[in-house]
Amino acid sequence: MVPNLVLRLFLIGVLASEIWTQDRPGSLSSECLGSLLRVALNAEYFEDKYLIFAAVDQFGTAQEIDETLAAQCGYTIEYNYWGNIEFRASIISCYTHIESDVYTVTVQIQAATNPDMKNALTHLKTVSCPYSPWHPRELVCETNYMEVSVRRNVPQITADLLQDEPEDWALAFPEATAGAVSIWQVVFHLPTGRKTLLVSDAQNAGYGLNTTDTRILLRAPYNATEAQRVKVRGVTFSAVRASTFYKQRWMILMVDTAVACPIDGVDYTDDTIIWTIPKNLPTLSAGATSFNDLLVEIGVDLHKLSAREIASRKYVLSNNTNEITIQMPIGAEGGYYKTHVSEGQHGTKYYINLFLEHQWEDNRWGVTKHTIIKEIETPFKLVPPTITNMLPSARGFCDDDNLYLTVVRGNVDQNWLPFISNLSLSPDAAQKHNYGLDDNGTHFTIRVPLYAPHILYEDIHPSGITASLRLTMKDNTHADMTDFSISCSFSPKELIDCLPNGTMAITAIKLAGITDLDTSLFVLRDKRCRPVSVTETSATFIFNVTTCGTSRKFENTVMTYENDVSYFRPGSITPIYQLKCACQYMINETIVVQYSSKNNPAPSIKPGFGALALTLRLFKDKSYSDSYKEIEYPVVKYLKEALYFEVELLHSEDPRLELYLEDCWATTSQDRDSSPQWSIITDSCENAEDSHQTIFHKVASDSRVKFPTHLKRFEVKMFTFMQDGNALLEQVAVLRHIICMGMCLLEQSLSKVNELDAIIPQGNA
Repeated sequence: MVPNLVLRLFLIGVLASEIWTQDRPGSLSSECLGSLLRVALNAEYFEDKYLIFAAVDQFGTAQEIDETLAAQCGYTIEYNYWGNIEFRASIISCYTHIESDVYTVTVQIQAATNPDMKNALTHLKTVSCPYSPWHPRELVCETNYMEVSVRRNVPQITADLLQDEPEDWALAFPEATAGAVSIWQVVFHLPTGRKTLLVSDAQNAGYGLNTTDTRILLRAPYNATEAQRVKVRGVTFSAVRASTFYKQRWMILMVDTAVACPIDGVDYTDDTIIWTIPKNLPTLSAGATSFNDLLVEIGVDLHKLSAREIASRKYVLSNNTNEITIQMPIGAEGGYYKTHVSEGQHGTKYYINLFLEHQWEDNRWGVTKHTIIKEIETPFKLVPPTITNMLPSARGFCDDDNLYLTVVRGNVDQNWLPFISNLSLSPDAAQKHNYGLDDNGTHFTIRVPLYAPHILYEDIHPSGITASLRLTMKDNTHADMTDFSISCSFSPKELIDCLPNGTMAITAIKLAGITDLDTSLFVLRDKRCRPVSVTETSATFIFNVTTCGTSRKFENTVMTYENDVSYFRPGSITPIYQLKCACQYMINETIVVQYSSKNNPAPSIKPGFGALALTLRLFKDKSYSDSYKEIEYPVVKYLKEALYFEVELLHSEDPRLELYLEDCWATTSQDRDSSPQWSIITDSCENAEDSHQTIFHKVASDSRVKFPTHLKRFEVKMFTFMQDGNALLEQVAVLRHIICMGMCLLEQSLSKVNELDAIIPQGNA
């Protein structure tokens, strides 16, 4: 007797939900661009993919990049009209590895065809860029953040800047002397006075603070709370005036880490773009009395232009005492047009990504390098549309059991007919083969099951089956006009079955690349073992694991049986087709099963009140696939960062029950009636008074969720409680408790009311 079955292997493996690759050739490219680096994603390969970017730290941990982390850590992700995607990073970003003036950044990119990121393909790209020498002060104005880095041995804050601010030193000294080496404190200089933040408070507010062996860094988003709008000769700048304190052995160093970046400054005529950048900004030149321009260079897409290229593109670069001006014709090389429809009118806009590098020397800082990246979009301009022949286009995707193609019709294919192989895909033909066909005149979608006769199987291997669906559009003479296809990888779980009585059932399928393959000639290792059933595209074997040349091996308490399905051409001893398969069984295991039967009474429904068990969990992201475990608490979250909650009804197998959340509110203590408190859900809806309203997420069935109606999911932005207009900063954990009042409905009848109090363990909020 074969031992009890506990594990089934599908072709010696199951298709993983995440597939890793170092870098598919041609899918990613990189380049070093001074103090920035860029990774470009091939538009053809990543087209119509859902993407998640993450920075990989020195320990190999991937840190997912959202909008807040990007601005704080020095990352930028951009998409343009042509489908191109690029990832940019400061060479001194948060997770850069620095060694001997070489700066290395590793980015992880997950790409999937569905928003749930199932079967995502993960790419790793490592870029190393040398950069030397650094200037005493370097400023970068990226599209989503401002960055300043200075040498540690820069001159001290000048007396005239400090004459009204001697308290800065006094404010810094107690924390610095009490702290460890390299503890930071930042003093922001605002029109209303000074604001002092320790490094943890500044980071929670969205600032990036860092130090290397030779430099001190401050990074801020344009909309930072302490950022000021400053007008310089008619151009608006976002400016942060900050003094950064850094403690070293036996001394405290105070450094001027001011940064300013232009927000506007672009004007337009009918055919010209004019970009003006003022010089000698007060925020950046405090204490300096003499200035000398060293270098002014411009470029497109972070590539510098030579004087000859500037002239050939008809750009005009002007540099006078007070400002730098760049003029360029609308439509110049390096940009692109995009069509729009506004209020029923067709028109275009012109887009171009310019950048300016300005270096100057003053008698305080020495040399300052200021790099400004500017995305320019011209105003909407009416342009009559030009009608041309538009061919149909298509996109495809797959789920666990089907392949799909959606074809958007053009204006020349009204009489074209869709064919799959030699099958004309009429509604009757689709119904006959159990194919899906939806056609609304402007586009149509077809659905074909994985094991349908018109699916082509391109490859089969331990991790999965590669299947493709090919659609041909033919005119009324049946001449081929165009074709589309979609290929996906699937789990091979339907091809092998390991039965508890020691029987293996294997289905081998025909591959598209072997045209003359006869499935009736498939054999096992013992060539006397033939298929029990054969179709044009497949052959099925059913045999005992002790027959047909099946091999057996032991590993610990697991016994594995293996065999191969092969196809040989006449006269050849080398198979041109081979499918490996295996079954695993546990050994030395006995299971005793008792059973009895009785007549159960007919079910009845009685509405009423009662207590049912609920649980509330905190998840790491909106996929709701990984919740925080007890050992991971306390959980550190920043303000405005999303919290993903899930409330689940426990101990019920009744699919007719549905859970409703009536009211949820947050408190700072375990007392549900304590103050302050804030409503998150009111009468099963978002709190209308909340500026960051609760977001409800749909729940779908999966391997973990059997009854979606038994769960409710919602997303809350992290916040702090206010009292008398001030944040309760003394609370280490600002949001600590969530209380929910819920109810279950059973076919329109109230079944129970319950209260759930979830405590978020102590941690920075």
